[in-house]
Amino acid sequence: YSKQVAENVFSLIEKFVGYGFNKAHSACYAMIAYETAYMKAKYPVEFMTAVLAAESHGSGPMRDDKVSQAVLECKRNKIPLLPPDINKSESDFTIENIGKKDKESIRFGLSAIKNVGTAAIESILKARNSAGPFQSLTDFISRIDLQKVNKKTLECLIKTGTMDSFGRRSSMLAVLPDMIEAAHKKRTQIQSGQSSLFGEEILGSKTDNFPDMEELGSEELLMFEKQLLGFYLTNHPLVAHLETLEKKVTHKIADLSKSPNSVIIGGFISGVKKIITRNSNSEMAFVKLEDSSGSIELVVFPKTYERTKEYWSPDKIILIKGKVNEREDRLSVIVDAVKYLTS
Repeated sequence: YSKQVAENVFSLIEKFVGYGFNKAHSACYAMIAYETAYMKAKYPVEFMTAVLAAESHGSGPMRDDKVSQAVLECKRNKIPLLPPDINKSESDFTIENIGKKDKESIRFGLSAIKNVGTAAIESILKARNSAGPFQSLTDFISRIDLQKVNKKTLECLIKTGTMDSFGRRSSMLAVLPDMIEAAHKKRTQIQSGQSSLFGEEILGSKTDNFPDMEELGSEELLMFEKQLLGFYLTNHPLVAHLETLEKKVTHKIADLSKSPNSVIIGGFISGVKKIITRNSNSEMAFVKLEDSSGSIELVVFPKTYERTKEYWSPDKIILIKGKVNEREDRLSVIVDAVKYLTS
């Protein structure tokens, strides 16, 4: 072949490696797309349970975004999501009320809670399966292996509402250290043959004696959900605004790509990092914005920040106009204008 033909053919191959695959690969993707679409349409609860289970076992920075997308998709499709429960949750996500199509719901699994490992879950399920549901926090602590279900794990279970059937989270967190210490002492006494007259009764008590305290505020409870589940479960700031938001944006975050044109996106501010620039000693910000499809970093340069600084606070729902920027294979949006989302 001539040099010109060879170079022309190579240029086609060079472009193709950016993203391309053969016909057999395309056919497989088409079949998977058809099969998953069928499953989602015909068996939505089963399908979303499988999606949540798969994504919750992921790792890396995208794990929380993908689970959060699945949670919002369930809410959009009116599939009830039940919080983790110490007497009902299994290790993974499960379906409750199977067969009752109008009542089928998805129960969160214990493995979706951060800092609750496999060994802890196995200890909890073994105790529950062998002697029945836990009657109280005292009963729970007396029956599980505290070397596998440690204080940090117990705090995470309480903070995510897994123990809500036992009492208020504020009260349980307040007495937890003393309860763990008492359980350790009783077990040591029993193992050494030293037990008080009422030792075994106290260790196996079916009731709790919690102090009368006000429950934690709703914002703090939501913060615990975000920290330990990776997303908002009981209430998400965007759920009530999804319909309005979708009418006013040009793109969802997941659909953004490098483009010279301005885009309008919107969502919930989940993080703000303010810095002072070296050159001009001016304030600017990096903002994490979330919508129902994912999250992205907004870059607010000093001049824009100066005229829009009142908007950049966590929990605000906003619309922004800007340009998509790509750096080191990561997309961000450089903000030109911002306003609050209104109906």
